[in-house]
Amino acid sequence: MKKTRFFYGTNCILLMLLGWGILFNEAVKREGRREISESVESTISQTPEKEQDRQEKNQEAVEEDTDNLQEEPDIRVLLTGTDYRTYEQEQVSGICGGKAFTCTAADSRVQDGPLILDGGEEGITVTSIERQCGNPIYYGKLEIIKNGEKLNLINELPLEKYLEAVVPSEMPASYEPQALRAQAVCARTYAWKHIQEKGIDGYNADVDDSVNYQVYGNVFPETSTDQAVKDTFGQIMMKDGEPVEAYYFSTSAGITSTDEIWGARKPAAYLKSVVCDFDRDSPWRSWKTVLPWQKLQEQVRILFEDDSELMTVEAVKKNESGAVISLQVTTKKESYEINQEYSIRKFLSPEGCTITEKDGTKIEGPTLLPSAYFTLKQKKEEGLEITGGGYGHGVGMSQNGADKMAEQGYTWEEILEYFFNQVRIETVY
Repeated sequence: MKKTRFFYGTNCILLMLLGWGILFNEAVKREGRREISESVESTISQTPEKEQDRQEKNQEAVEEDTDNLQEEPDIRVLLTGTDYRTYEQEQVSGICGGKAFTCTAADSRVQDGPLILDGGEEGITVTSIERQCGNPIYYGKLEIIKNGEKLNLINELPLEKYLEAVVPSEMPASYEPQALRAQAVCARTYAWKHIQEKGIDGYNADVDDSVNYQVYGNVFPETSTDQAVKDTFGQIMMKDGEPVEAYYFSTSAGITSTDEIWGARKPAAYLKSVVCDFDRDSPWRSWKTVLPWQKLQEQVRILFEDDSELMTVEAVKKNESGAVISLQVTTKKESYEINQEYSIRKFLSPEGCTITEKDGTKIEGPTLLPSAYFTLKQKKEEGLEITGGGYGHGVGMSQNGADKMAEQGYTWEEILEYFFNQVRIETVY
C-alpha cells in the first residue's frame, strides 16, 4: 500500500508539471502568432505605398521612352502610269468625295500650283490608272502637279496607311502571319530610310509606287496584311543607331547576296550572304529560257549603237555567292562589258519569250531576267539558252524563304535576324 501511494503521488506531480509545460508552450505560440500577425499587418499597410512608388517609377520610364519617340511621318509617293514606266501622265481622272473629276495640263486649276484633293475616309479612286486590283484607291492627299505638257501625281499619306497598301502588293496575303510581320518591318524600315533621305531627284517625293522602290497600291489591303502592319506598329531595323536598307526579294537560288552586286566595294555591315534552303520547293528556285539571237542583236544596237554582227555573250565574272556581276558582249566591231545585276538582267530581258519554271510551268517572260544567278549556253541557230535560279536581286530577305520559316515556327524577329546581320528592332514612333 505504501508503494502504491508513492507512485500515485509521484504521478500527480508529473502530471502537474506536464500541464504547466503545455500551458507555457501555448502562451509562447500565441505570442509568436501575435508577433507574426503584427509583422504581416505592418507589411500589408506598407504595400500600397511601395506599389505606388513602383508604378510611378514605371510611368516615368515609359514617359522617358515616349520622349525619345518621333511622330509618325507622312510619306510622299510619286505615282506611275498604268504600265509603271513613266511619271508623266496625259490626264488624270477619278472619283473624290463621290464626285467625278478630270484634269489635264491645260486645266486652270494647276497653272499656279498643284491641285490638292483630300481623300477623307473613302479615299480617291483614280480611274485613269489600272493596277492588278483594278482602279487603285489612294488615301490621304492627292496632288496633281503640272509638269510641262504633262501631269505628275503625288500621294501624301501617313506611313502606316502607306504600308497597308505596300504589304499585300509585295507579299501574298495568304502567307503566314509571322512572314507578313517580317515583310511589314522590312517595308517600314525601307520607307523610313527613304523619308530621311533626299527622295527622288527632280520630284518632291520620297519614293515611287513601282519596283524601283516598293510596289504600292497594286493589290487592295487584306485583313491579314493590315494586322501585320498593326502588330509591328512603328518598328524598324537599326544597325549602329541608323535604319538599314531593308532589301527583300521573292526567291533565292540557294544563297543570298550582298550589295556588292550593285557595285559596292564592301558589303554593308548589316547585309550578309546566307545559305537559304527554306524556299527550295518554290517554282522559281530554278528556271530556263531561250533568247532569240535577233533579240540580243537588237539590244546591242539600242544599248551600244552598234549595228555589226553579234558574236558572243559571256558571263565573265561572278560574285562570292554566284551572281553574275559582269557580262561581256562581243560584236564584229567591238567588245562591251555590262556590269551590275540590274543592267545585266535588263540586257537579258526575256520579255516576249517563254520561261519554264522548276515544276514545268511555262509563263511569259517579265521585263527583267528573273535573277542574276544563271549560266549561259550559246546556240546561235536557236539563241542564247539561260539556265538560272531564284527570282529578284537576291539581297536581304527571301520572301518565300520567310514564309517557309514561319511555317516551321520561326518568329518574325528570328526571320529578320537570319537574313540580316546583327540588326536591332527598335520602335521609332
